Amino acid sequence: MFNVCVGHSIDPLSSQAIQEVVEQCREQLGSSCPSAGILLCAINFDYPLLLDYIHRCWPEIALIGGTTVGEMSSRLGFHEDSLALILFSSDDIEMRAGVGRGVSKDAEAAAQQAIPVFDSGTPSLCYVIGEALGVDGVALANGFDAALGKDVTIFGGLSGDDWQFKKTYQFFGREVLSDAVVTLIFSGNLLISSGVATGQHPIGRQGVVTKSVGNTIHEVDGESVKVFYERYFGSALSVQLAGGSWGGAVAVFEPGEENFYVRSPNNQDSALGCIEYFGGIPEQSSIQFTETNTEALLAAAREALEKALAVYPGNEPDAALIVSCSSRMKVLGTRAKDEHIIAQQVLGDIPNIGFHAFGEICPLADKGKSYFHNETFTAVLMGTH
Repeated sequence: MFNVCVGHSIDPLSSQAIQEVVEQCREQLGSSCPSAGILLCAINFDYPLLLDYIHRCWPEIALIGGTTVGEMSSRLGFHEDSLALILFSSDDIEMRAGVGRGVSKDAEAAAQQAIPVFDSGTPSLCYVIGEALGVDGVALANGFDAALGKDVTIFGGLSGDDWQFKKTYQFFGREVLSDAVVTLIFSGNLLISSGVATGQHPIGRQGVVTKSVGNTIHEVDGESVKVFYERYFGSALSVQLAGGSWGGAVAVFEPGEENFYVRSPNNQDSALGCIEYFGGIPEQSSIQFTETNTEALLAAAREALEKALAVYPGNEPDAALIVSCSSRMKVLGTRAKDEHIIAQQVLGDIPNIGFHAFGEICPLADKGKSYFHNETFTAVLMGTH
């Protein structure tokens, strides 16, 4: 058996919110005792109080979590300034929590440090919540991929702080951390599938990245990246920054890869003619500008979940985990709630929880290498039947 329950509260008082969430979960759990859980909450809660309350209820629980930009669940839908908790219990699925520290200094090393040792069985899913500020998301995803291999689905996102860009938090047991990455890894006969969609449509001709350093592109097709942009945006180059780009985001096709991920521009240096993005772009990758609109962004939620359901290897999932980019939430504005409404229409009665992140980690296709994404809706389905 694999039991899943979800609690969600919009009470602004930490003590009352966590009591409400735990009561909701207990009603669903019955006599079962949860083995593991994921806590997602806004930046304005009393985190030690939340973690202590959960551990007093279930002392042996493997608990991780983090702060977000927005929370969503099958219980209350999408909300800001809320608190959501998902709990898992099983007799035959092993669940272990892990933590890696100093992720801004060495993301790949922190990823490997965050992988716990299992008594038996092979891991099937690694759920990740990591520091966002000053962290190389590409290196973090690559670190997990190198340590776990392509047979393990690596999925998650980077924690947020309500667009303050000052400090985000990760939870490991009773610890409240920053500059860390936390994991919840599932091992055993667990069925997994994933889906990813952007709502961004590539337009125009492709260019090949001929010089890039870290998150910065210097040259495309042997010319300044500024020239590549000016062909579409004119000589008065003005790239919309800080995510949520209606223009300026690029689809990235790595060599030999038919699927793309999105990179959002973060900064530009007009003097040097280079552009920095919210994530690295390897040399010899092809890039292409994208276009989108509100309806296309919302349709991505349906597309990602329908992809995951189509390849789910069982009859019906027991749970869904969702991570959507905070820039999508920003651009959707008052329609941000519609993203989860659409997701719930696809999922039906399947319990689910999710958050808006400062970057997403998910495979481009159902199986294989996981990538770091911008401006993307990602989902993983899990179950035992």
